Amino acid sequence: MRRAGAGRLLLVARRRTVIVLVGVALATVGVYVAAFSLDTTRDRPDTLDVEPVKGAASAACARLRADLDALPPLAPGAPTPQRLDRLAVQDAAVRTLVGDVRAVGEPALRRDVPAEQWLADWMSLADARRAYADGGAAGPFHPPVADGRPLTDRMGRVGVPTCVVPLSLTIAP
Repeated sequence: MRRAGAGRLLLVARRRTVIVLVGVALATVGVYVAAFSLDTTRDRPDTLDVEPVKGAASAACARLRADLDALPPLAPGAPTPQRLDRLAVQDAAVRTLVGDVRAVGEPALRRDVPAEQWLADWMSLADARRAYADGGAAGPFHPPVADGRPLTDRMGRVGVPTCVVPLSLTIAP
């Protein structure tokens, strides 16, 4: 009889040990999953996702869009000087965006992998528009190309909704 009672106690103790170990394992996994999902410093290489870069980009893009939307429309067939002025104003807004995001500082930009390339893409767009203006703004404007696609496609895929390149920057005024 003593042996049967001891066997039951041993079985109960083993069950408790297994339950405790399973509970500890589940809790550990839960802590790691929560820590990973809440880690805002982890950088994804294809998106602007590290503060303060993401916040600065979002605000700068919203400002760019507001500045461009505030411009009065040009009449169809507007004279070249008006179109050149429009290009200059739009490009100044792009350069302001780049400066506003750069203001977060080099260390922050280095922590967010696509930031430098994204800013360089904006400058490439502004430079291409400047070259277009220097050529008299004749004919259609073609944004720079990267990997066989318009550079503006890549620029808009950084995970910041306000940073999709406005159409007015991709066409001739």
